[in-house]
Amino acid sequence: MAFVMPVFVRVIPLFIGFFALFNLIDGFVNKTFRFPAPLIFIVGILFYIIHVISVFYSDDFDTAWFDISVKLSFLVFPLVFLFQNPILLTQKKKILMSFVYGSIVSSIIMLVLAFLKYEELGSAAFYYVELALFHPSYMAMYFVFSIIILVDFLEKSGKKILQNWPYILAILFLLFMISLLQSKAGIISGILIALFYLLVAVWKKRKKLMVMGALILIISTTLIFVQQNNRLVSMVESVEKASEDQKTEDSTGLRISIWKITLEELKDHWLTGVGGGDIKPVLKSKYEETGLNKASVQNLNVHNQYLETFLGQGIFGFILLLTLLVLGLREAYLRQDVLSAAFIVLVAFSLFPESMFNSQMGVIFISFFYYFLFIYREKTLVSESKNMENQKE
Repeated sequence: MAFVMPVFVRVIPLFIGFFALFNLIDGFVNKTFRFPAPLIFIVGILFYIIHVISVFYSDDFDTAWFDISVKLSFLVFPLVFLFQNPILLTQKKKILMSFVYGSIVSSIIMLVLAFLKYEELGSAAFYYVELALFHPSYMAMYFVFSIIILVDFLEKSGKKILQNWPYILAILFLLFMISLLQSKAGIISGILIALFYLLVAVWKKRKKLMVMGALILIISTTLIFVQQNNRLVSMVESVEKASEDQKTEDSTGLRISIWKITLEELKDHWLTGVGGGDIKPVLKSKYEETGLNKASVQNLNVHNQYLETFLGQGIFGFILLLTLLVLGLREAYLRQDVLSAAFIVLVAFSLFPESMFNSQMGVIFISFFYYFLFIYREKTLVSESKNMENQKE
């Protein structure tokens, strides 16, 4: 399933069904049910439940039900991972690497398709939406996480950095693909992760992490200037205009205008929110009032998951979302797990410019790896695996 995620995202629900069925059957047969991270599990389930509750005070009942069906992974994965399948732990590295392989395969597919479209589109075939298999922001987030996985494996390999040249080549290739996708969120999150690595490296005196953080930071910033990324330039200009209250309808300027409208709406709906089904109708009426024609025609969402959750499910949904992130960061700190901590940093940032939970591309990725990384306890599962082997003997 992890391999398919960056390649054929539309078939993922089918894989989730098979995965859940396999895990549940194995759990009942081998009695692997455990409750290893109760707080994370409870908060995660409550986060989904509060979305279900918001259905019943939404005027647009059908949209609200569709919304919780999209978010169903937030219920499925914590329940499935309660069955602590020892086999999955022994394959944990392979599962993570299969996601990396999927990212590389999807990159190759994109480049092949771009070459085929070159005669029709010219160089535009190699950039942004014309290049991406699906939304560039989501693809870039997948690629950044693949880089996080590769850096973690490289650091733990026990070999010198240059002896891990396949990992380094893969990291450089994925950084190049992120620059071609021209996702502002992807580029900034890559730089943010590099800075996070440097901070941890200085704090914990980890030389390999220092080198990889510096490499990612240098390559990422170099690609920005070499490519002369017009989308980043436009973003800076939009922020400047927005700070002067000038109206602009490019992507960044539009986001800032939508966020301002959402904050105004929250003054009246801060406690329970408007309900999962009524977010877009409420926003659309405000778009029309304020003259945001592009946002109204495209019926845009908040483009910020924190504000989207706040507007939809109120203060309780917002607090639960923040709690999930804080608990993940706390668990990563307790385990001294840089990979998991970097994942939380990536997700926390990615939720800022996009409403990631409105699409299965965001929901499945975040929920699967969140619960895979934090509910599964490696020490417990290793002992479980050994016990099963001894019983077979």
